[in-house]
Amino acid sequence: MRMWMCSPQLLCRKHLLGEHGEIHKHRHNFAKKHKMDGRIGQVFPTQMQSRHDLLAYEMLRRGYNHNSPYSQPDVTYLSDEMLGVGPDIRGNLKDLACRCKECAVLQGEK
Repeated sequence: MRMWMCSPQLLCRKHLLGEHGEIHKHRHNFAKKHKMDGRIGQVFPTQMQSRHDLLAYEMLRRGYNHNSPYSQPDVTYLSDEMLGVGPDIRGNLKDLACRCKECAVLQGEK
């Protein structure tokens, strides 16, 4: 799972829907208090609810369906290191532009 954390308007359809799906898919990891070691810098547990809501808003703005509400699980069991790390949005945008021509176009890169 990876949360890109950039403006959802800069994500192509595949990455927008993919990130949204991953947030839902991995909610149980937090609800069941699974360890998230190795995910620092890719997942931002305290921001999952707000990120979901931004992605859902962008989905609706584009005319896609959204019928999957999200409720933030308790993540206080995670270490301060896991909870305190912030995203590298600039690095994520570069990575997206290299991986995906559509995202690069949305970013004005190509």
